[in-house]
Amino acid sequence: MEKANPKGSKEEKMMKITLKTFEIFVACMLGFGLVGMLSILPQVRWMAYFAVVASLFFLWQIEEEKKRRRREGRKETKGQGLYFEALTKYLTLENDKDYFDIVDNYDKETIRKVYQFLLLKALKELNNPSYDITPEVITMYVSHLIECIYGEEKISIADFASGSGSFLINIAALVKGEKDFTSIDVDSNYVKLQQNIFNLLEVPAEIINQDVLKPLNIKKQDVIISDVPFGYYADEDNSLNYKLCSSEGYSINALLFIEQVANYLTEDGVGMLVVPKQILELEDNFKKFLEEDINLNAVITLPEEMFKNSSQAKALILITKKGQKKLPSQVFLAEVPSYQNKTGYASFIDEFNSWLESK
Repeated sequence: MEKANPKGSKEEKMMKITLKTFEIFVACMLGFGLVGMLSILPQVRWMAYFAVVASLFFLWQIEEEKKRRRREGRKETKGQGLYFEALTKYLTLENDKDYFDIVDNYDKETIRKVYQFLLLKALKELNNPSYDITPEVITMYVSHLIECIYGEEKISIADFASGSGSFLINIAALVKGEKDFTSIDVDSNYVKLQQNIFNLLEVPAEIINQDVLKPLNIKKQDVIISDVPFGYYADEDNSLNYKLCSSEGYSINALLFIEQVANYLTEDGVGMLVVPKQILELEDNFKKFLEEDINLNAVITLPEEMFKNSSQAKALILITKKGQKKLPSQVFLAEVPSYQNKTGYASFIDEFNSWLESK
């Protein structure tokens, strides 16, 4: 998944819309020019010829402008991955001796905690919110809900826009029973890190390096988890493939993720997405999507003290396909207590289990 892109100023969005509109206009002009060249009137043919030449020139200019914008985007992010490249090399074990020295002398929990520590150190130096990792307490919440729903069944679990892989790594450590794991992220540095750490933890996983909002060559999943990146999706052209795309400018990541997760769930699969709380102030196209395409089965508000300010607050939502039989149709609404509040948290899990039994 491409990292969150700022919405940008109104003027910037208008510039992008104008470029796209101009491209459509030029393409139409080219079409009319090609048709005009078939005319029996010499004057019309000459006008059509100049229209075709001008159209081809303008299309070339538009393509050059697109390339320039892509180069500018790369310049903005250049250097952000340097620490991760160093970390990847540090964790890469180039011979069997290095690998077995770690695997034979350290338990899996120690390896996992050291990896978390190294990641936190990297994130502190990067100081980039796009690279934040999912808090471990959220993975505990999600793992408990997976166990409530599936017990120790053999299921497939995928993490969309998995980043460092810490979300899926923690799920693998906490959820009991045999599981098939798939991890997908667009950042090649993160993917290399994941390959190393999953290898050290001896957790079999399919790790895919691609934008998760593009078509995926994976089987349908029983569970899809995602800590959805804040902000907006940078690929406007691809966002047009989604019903939940914005009518103008960049589309909201969370809405596109909800639609994409639904696309890759099994008939009784469950999507568990950590999304910005404000996304629940439903837009009209999202309301229509809920009515026609998916079920919003649960909305679980996460404790606000977990976040720096209320604008960064998140909620955990559970979604399923229409016609599914895994979760009740009645929406489960709750605010999860702090994990430190053992009594309150146990009561929350009891309420969730009671809701599951009501289907």
